[in-house]
Amino acid sequence: MNRPDAAEECAERTRVRDREATRQRILDSARELFTTEGYERVSSRLIAARAGVNVALINRYFGAKRGLLAEVIAEEAVFPGMFDGDPGTLPRRLAEYMVDQVLREPSPLRRALEQSRADPDLQAVYQERLRDAILEPMARHIGGPDARARASVAVGVVLGLGVLRRVEGATALRDSDRAALVARLESVFVDCLRE
Repeated sequence: MNRPDAAEECAERTRVRDREATRQRILDSARELFTTEGYERVSSRLIAARAGVNVALINRYFGAKRGLLAEVIAEEAVFPGMFDGDPGTLPRRLAEYMVDQVLREPSPLRRALEQSRADPDLQAVYQERLRDAILEPMARHIGGPDARARASVAVGVVLGLGVLRRVEGATALRDSDRAALVARLESVFVDCLRE
């Protein structure tokens, strides 16, 4: 009697694994194509063809090409543990993270997406990511009066460093001592986040 139940469980595990594998193939194909072709020149059909799936599966798993882009960017722009721990040490964690980001070469995907930065989908995804992954979590983490405004000022510094790296290459920062740069940036974040 238990035979059909075991067979059904096995079939369900296989379907789940297949869905996960299919979803991952779509993500991998999108990442590769966004990196080599840029976001604007890649269609859902091209992603589906590269992944070896029906284009309808992109909509099923990600909603549309824009949802796929959001997922690829979320995997690329990770803030590991940034908002864990003591809020008093957040300025130091932010400073270390930002110095490492400024000193590191941008990934091929990030360079490719820079070429598409005027695309409305890309702008919307970046705005959502900024709000949901950085600004709101930071405001919750620091708490207190005007937490969102203080977090916004700190995020403005983060964005400014990103623009500096993109436009000028952040050559002066790259030539600086890492520890001194972290200390200087930490004091800026302390001021930004202070109640």
